[in-house]
Amino acid sequence: MTDIIGWVATGLVLLGYWLNANRYHRQAMYVWIVGDIGWIAYDTIRGIYPHLALSAIIIIMNLYGIYKILDRKSTRLNSSHVSESRMP
Repeated sequence: MTDIIGWVATGLVLLGYWLNANRYHRQAMYVWIVGDIGWIAYDTIRGIYPHLALSAIIIIMNLYGIYKILDRKSTRLNSSHVSESRMP
């Protein structure tokens, strides 16, 4: 069972790389988070704490990346709304 968790996590991380390469950045980050949760489960069962820490840090980085993408889109929407309201 443990090996299945590891392989599923590996597949999800690889899918995240493919999504990122094809410019689905936010979706890639979501998939990476799920994959890294799988790695945390695997690492907990196996007692591989350095990799568990790496996976936790990567989840935090992906959450920050998602926040930045959403913030950028929000800023872009707000600035376009302001410029439209100034049009005669």
